[in-house]
Amino acid sequence: MTAVAAPSVRTGILDCVQVNLAVLADRRHGPGRHLALGAKLRFRPRPGPDGLPTVDPPPEDQLREGAALVGLRPDAFARRVPADGLRALAERAPVVYAVADSYDMPWLPYAGRAHMEHSFLAGTHPDGAEVEDAYDNETAWGPARPGRWTYPWERLPTASFACALTPVPAHRAPRPELCLDDPAAYVEAYTAHPDRLAAARRLTAETWLLTRARHLHAAYREHLGERLDAAEHLRRWDRLTATAFIAQRRAERGRPVPGGLLPELASLLTADREVFAVRPHRPRPIRTTSQATEKP
Repeated sequence: MTAVAAPSVRTGILDCVQVNLAVLADRRHGPGRHLALGAKLRFRPRPGPDGLPTVDPPPEDQLREGAALVGLRPDAFARRVPADGLRALAERAPVVYAVADSYDMPWLPYAGRAHMEHSFLAGTHPDGAEVEDAYDNETAWGPARPGRWTYPWERLPTASFACALTPVPAHRAPRPELCLDDPAAYVEAYTAHPDRLAAARRLTAETWLLTRARHLHAAYREHLGERLDAAEHLRRWDRLTATAFIAQRRAERGRPVPGGLLPELASLLTADREVFAVRPHRPRPIRTTSQATEKP
């Protein structure tokens, strides 16, 4: 294994579908382009596992929207791609972006332990497939760190989908946008769910996604030159994520979880509207030559 050289990619604020798209965005367009993945701050829950709502979007939708935000176009798109199909794609393109089940990815701590949709990059190598994954996270089975690995092609998982990503010319940076639904029904679903352990486990994943999305949105706004007063709000989201993890561990031991977790979640989701409000852009007045020479 060798470390991935991606100095401009902020892996700590990207999820497992975004992170490898981010690597390609910066390689194709230059440092900082990946931050445009945070242009749209969304809170649009949909039905999820265990009868609970989730903010985790379908990976294919996330890839297509994210690619458009950073100026990339999915080409040679295919679904249900086995390892030999990935090899055929990689022989025609510099690199293949793919999403598959983490359970079947030998380079991850999730291998043989947990099922989730996860992205990776695949290219050709004299010894087989060169896999690259910039995902960076602490897991229950040890750390997942960015790296490159070489495997025989048959060791690669069957991809849910795979594609090549081509730069879009004359791409314009997207404007920040908020799409925030009312959080009441979402919070109530977790409050009232009869399986408290299932709710605690799902909420750990939800707060992880919500927190990273808000850090990414703030980073993009700052990248555009905005002065966003969001530091304390983001610290509260970080604390909530840590509290949710502790709550899950307590629930797994049959112990009560912290009572303030869901009220704090509701408070933060409500505060998002004000903290991240997109205010009209007001151009600075242009001073004429006569104005510039006027004395006060």
